[in-house]
Order: sequence, then structure tokens, then C-alpha cells
Amino acid sequence: MAQLELNHISKSFSGTIAVHDFNLAVETGEFISFLGPSGCGKTTTLRMLAGFEIPTSGTIRLDNRDLTLLPANKRNMGMVFQSYALFPNMTAAQNVGYGLKVAGKPKAEIEGRVNEMLDLIQMRDFARRYPNQLSGGQQQRLALARALAIRPQVLLLDEPLSALDAKIRLELRQEIRRIQQHLGITTIYVTHDQEEALSLSDRIVVMRRGVIQQVGTPQQIYNNPAGDFVAEFVGHINLLPVEVDQPRQGIVRLGSQLIRAGQFEHLNGRPVRLAVRPEELKSGFVEGANNLTGKIESVTYLGAIVRIRVDVDGHLVSLDMFNERALNIPAVGQPYAIHFPVGACWLTNGEKE
Repeated sequence: MAQLELNHISKSFSGTIAVHDFNLAVETGEFISFLGPSGCGKTTTLRMLAGFEIPTSGTIRLDNRDLTLLPANKRNMGMVFQSYALFPNMTAAQNVGYGLKVAGKPKAEIEGRVNEMLDLIQMRDFARRYPNQLSGGQQQRLALARALAIRPQVLLLDEPLSALDAKIRLELRQEIRRIQQHLGITTIYVTHDQEEALSLSDRIVVMRRGVIQQVGTPQQIYNNPAGDFVAEFVGHINLLPVEVDQPRQGIVRLGSQLIRAGQFEHLNGRPVRLAVRPEELKSGFVEGANNLTGKIESVTYLGAIVRIRVDVDGHLVSLDMFNERALNIPAVGQPYAIHFPVGACWLTNGEKE
């Protein structure tokens, strides 16, 4: 049996549906990310888990105990907020020990647990500092330690890295995963950042307009998206309008050029799009592969990769190349050939709602 279960959870505000029929079973020690754009319902779902919102319908169970109507302080969950929410008049050590003090734990137990948590986040030397004497990254680590100090069964994180700069976000992302794996604590993480979700999660829940679009491992979400929305939201992708040319042979037409995309008789008579990731495309002509020709429309330097957009019969196709010192970057307007294997592409006829 799963440790945490959300069964048919829905939430409405003044007649507006924020979350609709949300179902999820979470195993002990799993790291689950809720991923989606602003307004998709991910934070509302997290707040229902935390006890800050009551579901309009559905149930929440933890270790087979019904939490649906319990107040937040009775749920044994730790919460880390985007805004840190540290007490400015307390030292780092006092902030970490606050929940234990409220719970009436003995002084010696509090001191030992605080030191343990400060060691875990590598901030023992900052125990006597106040929040305004700490960097943003240090404050967020402190908020994490405070949430973990009470030994919660589930850790909830609401976009904890969004206020930090890119370098600190990367470092703290790795730190969160290290601590989560070290403690083996079940974790629910809310983010709109696809890279965060892909790098941190055991499974990802992709949401749109209050509805789950797909649940899967990072590899499943990226390589086998359930619909157009997931394909476009998670990573970069080419979604090209094509015409069915020879269904039995699995051939479609992009402008005047033919592409083999596997069998798709179930898509006959429907508008279809060809999906292929930019990193699957390579430059040049290769016998037996799907080959397209066009002209360079733009070249964008992105550091580790160079993104080339090719105009193929009026359709823009993106190609990502790893950057190298000796890379010969093509000029805008020059003719260009690209290829990709048949197995790298698939057809889609719309998006899951």
C-alpha cells in the first residue's frame, strides 16, 4: 500500500475549478514533483496536502490515516516555502529548533536535533547568526532544516529555489536531493522549472488547468509525452504540421519532402503533427535516415549548445548541436541538410486535456 494517497481530489474557489479529480499514490521515500505553468493547480494541491486548504471533494490519506479535514499542525508534514518564512528575531539554531520547542521537547533533545540538522545542511558554524546575516541560499537551507527537524513523514516544498540566482539554484537543487536521499523522506516538490523536475524527481506529475496530463519518470515524461502539451512544456521539441502521404508505409509529407514516421493507420483522416526533439537532428545527409533540406533561418548561441533553425519549405525546424571550439557554425541564409532516424520521431493528433 502506498504511503500517501490522494483520491479524486478537487478544489473550487467561488465556482472556479482549481484542481479536478486529482489521483496519485506515493510510495515511501519517493521524490515527486508537481510540474506545470502558473495557475495549473500544483500549489493548490500542495496546500491541500499541507492542510492549508480543504478539498471540495476527495480524500487524502497518509499511512492509511484520513487527513482530509485535519488541521496542518496535526498532519506531521514539513513545509518549505518560496519566501523562506524564517523568524527574523531568532538565530539560525533557534529557527531550526522552533517546531521542537512548540512541541514541548526537552531542551537536551532540541539541542541535539538542532546540531544534527545544522550539520546536515553544513551550517553548524552559522548557528548564532540571524537570517539577515545569511545569504538567500543559506536562508533556504535553514528553512529546509527547520522543516526536517520535527521528523515529518512527508516533506513539502513550494518552489523553494525560484528566488535564487542560477548558480545557487543548481547547488541547492543538488543539496536537496542529497538530503532527501540521505533521510529517505517522502517528498513533494512544486516547480514550474522543467530542468528542476527532471533532475530531482523519481516521478513527475505534469499538470495543466487543474488536470493531471501525465505521471511518469523523467525519462517517460521526456521521451514518451502523453500529448502535445507535455511534449511542448517539458524540454524543446519540433511539432511540425504534416500531411499523410502513404499510411501503409508510414510516410508523411512536410511541404514537398517525405518523412518516414512508422505506422499510423489509426491517424488516417485526422490532422497530424510530427514530433522530434532538436537534439535528435544532425547536420548532413545520411542514407536510410529521414533527410530534409532547407535554408538557415537563425543561429542562436546558448553556451553548451548552438540552436540552428532551418526553414524547410516554410516550416521552421530546430536542430541542437553541442558546442565545440572547432565547431563550424553555418551562416544565416545558406542551404542546409539535416537528418534524423525514423525511431526519433512520432506522430500526434492533438493534446490531452
